[in-house]
Amino acid sequence: MSDVQLNRVSKSYGKTEVVHGIDLDIGDGEFVVLVGPSGCGKSTTLRMIAGLEEITEGTISIGGTVVNRMEPRDRNIAMVFQNYAIYPHMSVYKNIAFGLRKSKLPAADKDRKIRDAAGILDLSDLLERRPSALSGGQRQRVAIGRAMVRDPSVFLFDEPVSNLDAQLRAQMRLEIKKLHQTMGTTIIFVTHDQIEAMTLADRIVIMKDGDIHQIGTPTEVYQAPANMFVARFIGSPSMNMLGARAVAADDGIGLRVDGLGAIAAPAGLHGKLSDGQALAVGIRPDDLIVSDAPADMDMISLSGAVEVIEPLGPDTLVYARVDGHDVIAKAPGRNPPVVGATVAMQMRQADIHVFDAASETALV
Repeated sequence: MSDVQLNRVSKSYGKTEVVHGIDLDIGDGEFVVLVGPSGCGKSTTLRMIAGLEEITEGTISIGGTVVNRMEPRDRNIAMVFQNYAIYPHMSVYKNIAFGLRKSKLPAADKDRKIRDAAGILDLSDLLERRPSALSGGQRQRVAIGRAMVRDPSVFLFDEPVSNLDAQLRAQMRLEIKKLHQTMGTTIIFVTHDQIEAMTLADRIVIMKDGDIHQIGTPTEVYQAPANMFVARFIGSPSMNMLGARAVAADDGIGLRVDGLGAIAAPAGLHGKLSDGQALAVGIRPDDLIVSDAPADMDMISLSGAVEVIEPLGPDTLVYARVDGHDVIAKAPGRNPPVVGATVAMQMRQADIHVFDAASETALV
């Protein structure tokens, strides 16, 4: 078994606590991504799992064994770093073989493992090359191959593609995902890029300031963010946020939203709000569509002046000013609106997110 458990794990440097007693259960064979802004504690958490940082309090278990006092080499983990850390004077074959330097396997078995890893990573034709003759993506695959041949219980990736250009990053994401599907090994992956997290993970762990704010599948954290931080951090472009207030209505409580006016409260809020309560209403740009079509009964309409457009090919992002507030909407790519035009935008009431303004927690 290669499950990983963190129980009330914290890390302090002197009097400064940078990870605050987090709990995390990672299942055998699961691909989990730790994501968050710089300084949130994600890399420190990964390094504590690896044994490169001592934990201050709590326990870390791998495969049911507490590893708090175990040396990194004894944890049966393999780590791939942001920097490739491959040897420039060695061939690809010898770099991958370095992962087996302490293995007691017969030479023929070592050779088979090296060539099997090279085959999976599409490096078979490059085994005699040196790193200087490789692209950035190929060098990173060599580093992954060196980790693979050790047959670790857990792979740890610390921002492994952040040094690559955009096209290579997309290619490496796909290759790492295929690797996980092929091997089925537990993977813990750290990134600051929410797109990487969404495209790679079985589950995402979203961190900020040393705390875990939400754990869930990519769909769960996108469609049902736990709080305003998660709502803004996950999704590109970021969720629109408008100030709002709960107001008494004939049928109970309604919402008065900046730029929208009075709207009915979503069904899930009935009984949760008090008159005058300060709120925030979130609207994902994907759910706010520029359209001149008549609005259906369950649609909310608003209009605003276009300030900026960003053509993306099939779609265009429209940055509009609505009653003194900036919002981002989506329009078809073929006939985008022009800057300065007034456009109508529509969204379904079921697609709005409502947060308590004081605690920033999601209400629906």
